[in-house]
Amino acid sequence: MKAEKFETNLKIPISYIHLNSGKNRPLVLMFHGFADSAKSFLKRAYSELPTDVEVLAINGPFPLPQKKDGHWKHAYAWYFVDLETKEVYIHPDVAVQAVSDLLNHLGLSEREKIVIGFSQGGFFVPFLLHKLRHVKQILTIGCGYRPGDYPEGKKFNLEALHGEKDEIVTFKYAKETFETLKSHIHGSFTSIESMGHNFNDEARDWLKKQIHKAVKAHENKS
Repeated sequence: MKAEKFETNLKIPISYIHLNSGKNRPLVLMFHGFADSAKSFLKRAYSELPTDVEVLAINGPFPLPQKKDGHWKHAYAWYFVDLETKEVYIHPDVAVQAVSDLLNHLGLSEREKIVIGFSQGGFFVPFLLHKLRHVKQILTIGCGYRPGDYPEGKKFNLEALHGEKDEIVTFKYAKETFETLKSHIHGSFTSIESMGHNFNDEARDWLKKQIHKAVKAHENKS
C-alpha cells in the first residue's frame, strides 16, 4: 500500500537567535546539523561569541524533538531525504524559502553574508545559494559536496573543514566529493586529525580565523 502525495501551501513558523545587530556589519548566517538547534550550534562553534559581526543562527523549520534524561530537547531539521532509497520527502527548497522570507522580514536580504553550515546544514548551503544574494564567504564543517546542488556559471568562496575521525560523514567521502567541486568554488579543504563529527578547540580556532579573514575583506572593500 503506497501513500500518495499532494503539495499544499502552509505557514511554517521558524525561530532564530539574532545577535549584535548593526547596519554596516557583515552578517554571519549559521545553519546547524540534523536534529540539532541554533542555540546548541552557537555554543559548540564559539568559545566566545564574536562582537564584530551580526549573527543570525536559525533553527530548521521542521521540529525533531529528542527525549533525553526525561526531558524533551529542542531539535530541528532542514529537509528530509531517505538516504537508502534516495526518495525526497521534503525538499531543501522549502526551508530555503523560509530562510529567504526571514531575511526579508528582518531587512537583511541585501547585507553581505558569511554562511556557515555544519553537517546537514552544510549539505543545505548550496540550495541557499540559488536564492540568497551577496554571499561573500561560505564555511562548511562535517559535510559532503555535490556539484549538482550548486548554481551553475558562478564560483563561490568556500572553505571546508572536516574531522578525520568523523563517523557520520566519513572523511574519505568529504574529501573526494570536495575535489569534484573545484569548478564551483575558490577555496581549500582542511582536516583535523583528532576530530570526529563535532567541534573541538582547533575547529573553533579555524572558524574564528576564517570569519576574521572574511570580515577584513569586507572592511577593505568598504
